[in-house]
Formats: sequence, C-alpha cells, structure tokens
Amino acid sequence: MGTILNAIAVIVASIIGVFFKKGLPERLQKTIMFVMGLSLTALALGWFLQYFLVVENGEIATQHELLVLISLVVGTLIGEKIDIDGKLQRFAYGVEHRYKLPPLAKGFISGTLIFCVGALAILGPVQDALHGDISVLAVKSALDFITALMLSAVFGIGVAFAAISILLYQGAIHIAAMFAGMFLTTTMIEGFSMVGNIILIAMGINFMEIKEIKVANMLPALLIPVLYYIVVGLL
Repeated sequence: MGTILNAIAVIVASIIGVFFKKGLPERLQKTIMFVMGLSLTALALGWFLQYFLVVENGEIATQHELLVLISLVVGTLIGEKIDIDGKLQRFAYGVEHRYKLPPLAKGFISGTLIFCVGALAILGPVQDALHGDISVLAVKSALDFITALMLSAVFGIGVAFAAISILLYQGAIHIAAMFAGMFLTTTMIEGFSMVGNIILIAMGINFMEIKEIKVANMLPALLIPVLYYIVVGLL
C-alpha cells in the first residue's frame, strides 16, 4: 500500500509540474536544477554520514570504509561494462520515437535514480512488509512529491513514468522482505544505504552541471554490500 501511495504521489506531482514548465524560462529551469542538485548533494551527504560515523569510546570513528570503496569501484566497473546508462537512454528514446511521445528520457531516468536509490527506498518497503507500517513510505512520498514537482517543471512528463520504476523496485523489495526478512541485518542495510547515498551525491553533481557522471552505471554497486553480507553469513 505504501509503495502505491508513493507512485501516485509522483504521478500527481509530475502532472502539476508540467503546467509550471510551460511558463518557466530556460534560465529559471537551470536555476531550479542547480538548487535541486545542491539540495540533493547536501541531503545525501547527511544520510551517508549518519551510517558512516559512529561514536566509540567517546570518540568519533568511521565504519564500512573498505566495503563502500570496493562496492563503488567494482559496481561501477560492472555498470560501465554492461553500459546500463546507454541501454536506459536507448530504451527511453526508443519508446519516445515509437509511440511519438514528448521527450521522456531525461525525466524518466533522473526520476528513477532519485526515487529508487537511497535508504528510504529500501527501509520503507521492508518496514511495510514486516510490520505493516507505511510511515517511512509516507514520508518518502511527501519528499518525492516535492522532488517530482520540481523535476517535471524542468524535464516534463517523463518524470511521471518513474512511478513504474517505484512500483517495480519497491514492490520487489516488499515481496523479498516478506519471504527473507529474517536474513536482513542492520549492517547489510547500512552498507546498502551508504553506497546508495553516494550515488545520490553523484546525481546531485550532475544536476549542478559540475561534471557529467553516468550515474546509472553505478547502480550495480548497490548489490555488492548485500552479496558481501550474504557470503559472510554463510561462512
């Protein structure tokens, strides 16, 4: 139920945002994207530090450094080899041309990455599946509503199609948690979340146009912490 609420929030916000786009000069669109990127970077950095920094014996220490580094390097290499970013771009542009739709690719890909990468996208469905509690997804829906509103004011209706990604991604996590919730550990979620938040920082850098990063090629990095803790648990 929480995931459906999240998808509906994105669709409604995207439709509203499209109307703002019609009267939004290009200069303001770029300003909005820069502010979005700055905000996303700051928020993702805070979420990352929440898990990365710990207090031990009254002193601040760090944890999971090597796992995060290896996950990002290995995962990005896999993503580059597969060329996930290129495949997503070609798929989205192919749908545009085949069905003669307005430009969708940028909005769809940007929305998918923002809405589906991060701690809330995994913690929400897990909490919903294990405890029937949609409070986390309700908060995420509110945040995604604001984000979709601003994104669609720049990229157009393509952002609404990211709702499909939300349904598939968070729905899959929900189902997996129902059957494998006992195997999910705090450290596994922490590792996954930290890698996801660094990917969001990369997305923020893209929005600010500081450097073009193929963020989608970083997505396999999300699987490395999960695989690591599964292997460790079997040993």
